[in-house]
Amino acid sequence: MPWGVKAMENHKLFRINQNAIIQNNFGEILILQKDGKWMLPGGRLEEEGWLQGLKREVKEETGIENFGVKEILYVDTSDSGETYIVTFLCRAEYRTNITLSHEHQEYAWLKLEEIDKYEFWHEKIKNRLEILLRDRK
Repeated sequence: MPWGVKAMENHKLFRINQNAIIQNNFGEILILQKDGKWMLPGGRLEEEGWLQGLKREVKEETGIENFGVKEILYVDTSDSGETYIVTFLCRAEYRTNITLSHEHQEYAWLKLEEIDKYEFWHEKIKNRLEILLRDRK
């Protein structure tokens, strides 16, 4: 088997999840509720480029098609260490209409002063959103 084919097969073992911190013109951040806890839009990168994967996941989960990617904010690993998690800062206009997927029950546009009323899937998400909202006010 040629080396390139073997490398592509091994790539399937390398998991990448992408999250989008979608901030609107009011400085609010879109969060999604799943099973009672809050999280960011995003998901697993499939056999596609990073931008196509991010746009696919955001569209599937929120219906948002028009947003800009501003920067990579964080690269981290999952608690198991088996998945890389890349978090992008994105910008959407105003309070875009949201169409939730079957995965999520609710959405909210988060403001810094309201962050403590939400229970997040990981404390790390809350901490990073607090810093971002405070620094970019």
